[in-house]
Amino acid sequence: MKARILLAAFLLGVGLCFVPISGYGTIPRELYEEKTPLINLHLLRAQMHHMMSNLGNFLDVDFAYDLNGELGRQILPEGSDTKGKILVSVYDTGDVFSNKSGIALLGQFRKELERIYSYLDHIATDLDNDIAAVFYYIFEMDEETNLGYFYQGEYHWWGE
Repeated sequence: MKARILLAAFLLGVGLCFVPISGYGTIPRELYEEKTPLINLHLLRAQMHHMMSNLGNFLDVDFAYDLNGELGRQILPEGSDTKGKILVSVYDTGDVFSNKSGIALLGQFRKELERIYSYLDHIATDLDNDIAAVFYYIFEMDEETNLGYFYQGEYHWWGE
């Protein structure tokens, strides 16, 4: 009698495993049907590798591919053409750039961008032509100041 009850309970449990529960475990169609450009996946992977390799660094780095040049027009000075380039936004959240000015600041930009480029060199073959970068300093919560930018192989202070 005890064996029959255990067998019935086991079979009932196994049978319930195959009963679909509506609404649970379904993935919205737009998540798996939307086509993502391959370069966005490569940039996300490069950003992840950069973050994991530089845990003690206080720079927040974002990568974006500017397909039509629209993003570059929003963040770089007027006249910059970033169509087909990778845009790198570097946010200083830990006073990496704050104690430097002039040539020393541009040297720090160069050093940081070359290190960041090492994570993108499999995507972008030429640092000078394939990448544009903007360097920001963040004072307090969401209060940022443009420090400088890199465009067509040259480093500039903001407003220059």
